[in-house]
Parts: sequence; structure tokens; C-alpha cells
Amino acid sequence: MAVSNKHSFINDKRRVSYLHSVYSRMYRGQSVLIEGDYGVGKTRFLNLITPKKLKGIRIESLDNKHELLASILKSLNYEATASHWRKSENLKKICTLTGFFIIVDEANDLDSRVWPYLKRIMDSGTSIIFAGLPTVRTYLASKHPDILSRLKILTLIPIAVEKFIEKYKNEITSDAIEQIYISTNNDMRKFEEICEDCIEKAKELKLSIVDLNVALSLLPNTPL
Repeated sequence: MAVSNKHSFINDKRRVSYLHSVYSRMYRGQSVLIEGDYGVGKTRFLNLITPKKLKGIRIESLDNKHELLASILKSLNYEATASHWRKSENLKKICTLTGFFIIVDEANDLDSRVWPYLKRIMDSGTSIIFAGLPTVRTYLASKHPDILSRLKILTLIPIAVEKFIEKYKNEITSDAIEQIYISTNNDMRKFEEICEDCIEKAKELKLSIVDLNVALSLLPNTPL
């Protein structure tokens, strides 16, 4: 799948790779969780997912399970009533349909009772693309590990950090930079400070590049 030049947002290798990965999963009927902190561009990334062969449906993460199921059918031009008595009927109908995928932005807002219904839809062969805060993965790992096992996890980090990775690719490995970023909780000043400290540390150790072990040795509260 070619990435259009009009999407200047997609200007780094990670996001290009992620977009290809999402398309590959979608066409195989598999699902994805795109995670990242506030402001990294999750929603903008979702807007780039426009396959020609599948119809995209966005559902509101704040809806209850009755509304959510009915909204999927209505988006596919089927009549549906959002009621407790129709939820089983609506779910069964959705699971027989093909040719579409579902996008769930702000997945961290989903009602806990919705997840089992989404699992049934995924198991029917419909791809669901979730986007949300890292708390979504934490929640699923604790409450629904079976659902988490069905998802490919793609972690978005800020474009500024991506540019930093490119700038210092010959001095710090990308996995070391990512670990530093995660450990500094979005504090870019602290992030750049630790990166510079790591470069100095590598020089002292006569290493050609800062690897993950060097980074971990300089991060507070990180087990070695």
C-alpha cells in the first residue's frame, strides 16, 4: 500500500511501517491496538486508514453495548433497534457480515461490559482497530488477556522523538531512545538531558553507540 504524499503527518519510518502493518492485519481479519499518550497523534493516524476494499465504521466508545451494536448495523445500512432485548440478535447479525472493519478511538473509554461483544465480532473475522492510552493494554492484560492476545500492539511516540531517533541514529539505538522516553513521562527536557548523559557515558566506556543497557543504567528506578 502506497502512502500518499498529501499525508505530511506520515513522515517517519515507524508510522509508515505501522500503516502497512494495519492494512496487512485488516485484510486478514485480524485486529490492532494503537497505543500512546495524549498528543502523539493516534486520531490523526486513524484518519489515514482508508482501504479501498473494506468499508470503515467508526463507533463511539462512550456508547453502551446496545447502542454500539445497533450503530454498527445502521452504519452498514441495516435497520437496528438499540435495546437490551435485541443485543443478541444484533450481535449475531454483525458476526455474519463481511467487507468492513471497525475503528474505536478513545478505547480507554469503553465500558467494561462491551469488550466481550467486541471479542465475538473479532472472532467472526472482522478487524477492529482500537486506539487509546497505554491503560487499555494494562486493563486488557488484567481483565481480558484472551482479547489482548488477539491484538497486535503498535505504540506511537511523538514526532519530536521520532526526529530525535533519526538525528542520533548513529549514537543511540532506537530501542534505547524509546526506553528513555517512556521512563521520562513525556518530559522532553528530561528526555533530551538523559540522552546526552547516555552519549557521554558511552564515550567513557569507549562504546561506539548507546545501547539499551547503557540507557537503563542511567534511568532512575529502573531495574538492571
